[in-house]
Amino acid sequence: MTKTNRQILLVEKPTGKLLPQNFKMAEAAIPEPKDGEVLVRVRYISLDAANRAWMHGATYRSAIEANSVMAGGAVAEVVTSNAPGFAPGDLVFGDTGWQEYAAVKAKTLVKVPHMEPMTHLLSVYGIAGLTAYFGLLEVGKPKAGQTVVVSAAAGSVGSIVGQIAKIKGCRVVGIAGGAEKCAYVRELGFDAAID
Repeated sequence: MTKTNRQILLVEKPTGKLLPQNFKMAEAAIPEPKDGEVLVRVRYISLDAANRAWMHGATYRSAIEANSVMAGGAVAEVVTSNAPGFAPGDLVFGDTGWQEYAAVKAKTLVKVPHMEPMTHLLSVYGIAGLTAYFGLLEVGKPKAGQTVVVSAAAGSVGSIVGQIAKIKGCRVVGIAGGAEKCAYVRELGFDAAID
């Protein structure tokens, strides 16, 4: 194990497009997990649309302050555990931030299966999949035979929403920008695509 924790810090909140100067690489000590926490080594960070919103202010989470670790979910491997139910080598999904190592409260972690490619764990099991699943099934509550219209249907969340709606027996219409994205939406099983 390395002796330092590489981190990506948000230096300043962006006012327009994200630029390299909005971030900086830093090194810190590897944190020690407290009781009820797990030390994880991040394998893959989930880059999500929500990351941008977190840079600007409080949403369903606190705003990211300047010169702090950029927030974000990740697939990580347990290094050491001070919590029951987690052992070295376990794979988990959790809010680790953009850093190589994080000490995270075990109750906020979700175990995920070992699979290849591991990056698949960031789509269906990650923020995009959770947003699609709960947004459609818990908020939208579709019923078989209904028509579900999905904006940004070729995106990470929309593509999953459409597939779940099809499983639920709905007619699914996707909205996407351009012929290539519309073709992809139809390939996913949507009934129609609107450019």
